Amino acid sequence: MASKRMEWLDTAKALSIILVVLGHAGHQYLDIYLGWFRIPLFFFLSGILFRPVCTRDFFRWAAGRMRRLMVPYFSYGILIFAVFNLHNMDMIFEHLAALLYGGRALQGPYGVFWFITVLLLTQMLLALMSPLKRWVQMTLITALFIIGHTPVLASSDFFWNVDTVLVAVLYYSLGHYAKDFIVKYNHSFWLAAGSALIAAFFVIMSANGFMAYEMNLKMGRLNNPVMDIIVPVSFFMPVIYLSTVLARCRARDALGTVGRYSVVIMYLHLPVNIFFRTVLGYDVTTFEFTCFGVVIPVIIGMLMSRAGVTRRLLLGRDNRMPKTAG
Repeated sequence: MASKRMEWLDTAKALSIILVVLGHAGHQYLDIYLGWFRIPLFFFLSGILFRPVCTRDFFRWAAGRMRRLMVPYFSYGILIFAVFNLHNMDMIFEHLAALLYGGRALQGPYGVFWFITVLLLTQMLLALMSPLKRWVQMTLITALFIIGHTPVLASSDFFWNVDTVLVAVLYYSLGHYAKDFIVKYNHSFWLAAGSALIAAFFVIMSANGFMAYEMNLKMGRLNNPVMDIIVPVSFFMPVIYLSTVLARCRARDALGTVGRYSVVIMYLHLPVNIFFRTVLGYDVTTFEFTCFGVVIPVIIGMLMSRAGVTRRLLLGRDNRMPKTAG
């Protein structure tokens, strides 16, 4: 069961990161509708891998998480800067300051770096809540989710996008709390179909002008707390069911590899395509953007896994096989 579950999670991670890349390709409608759930789904899937942390082990655990996520964060940030500013390295210290602060100010090839700091803080927040009773955790998380929808928060550029953690922790904790349910029912066609009908209903309502809905966690563009639970979550089970089906097919090995290198893809899909567009002068299509943004980072990730120094600096690990972020 554990092996099959990991295959399913790797496949789900693969679909999730492909949707993230596709959503960044610049297609008007894909960006809107994929934006409803692609990042919440990523947090949800990561939450499935979360394990409660004892109070006495928190600081040791947190140091490990910090090292695993933030060493690659700065390594990629510096390398990407060097690639695009090879003849203008005098700005490196200003760039390092921007990386250190993080948040919404990071744009262009660094446009997804906010996700890493939010994921780290979200993991730490749920870990701090681990000793509490489940109902206390859920009450606190719900309260934080509501506070995170305060409009004034979206007007400020917070350190590490810390305001987004208030919202992200709900999706992450849902993955943790619903883990046993998901493992039991991830193969349920009728559950996935029913959820897909609800998701389709929202898409049709929006496409016909009966519902105005937008979600952008990075920029703080949210709606109301109820809709921001129902709408994203309605897309989760169809993706999970599809992942379970694909995990039984020949494509599972390729998708599993994509899933294992999902964080590398997260970092590199924008720089790779910006390089094609600005340095090489090649205007990539939506399809090419997605292919380049997935395949090239996976190849780079596989090469990086061969050397100890690049595994530590760019994969955040000592072993050859990267694990899905939990």
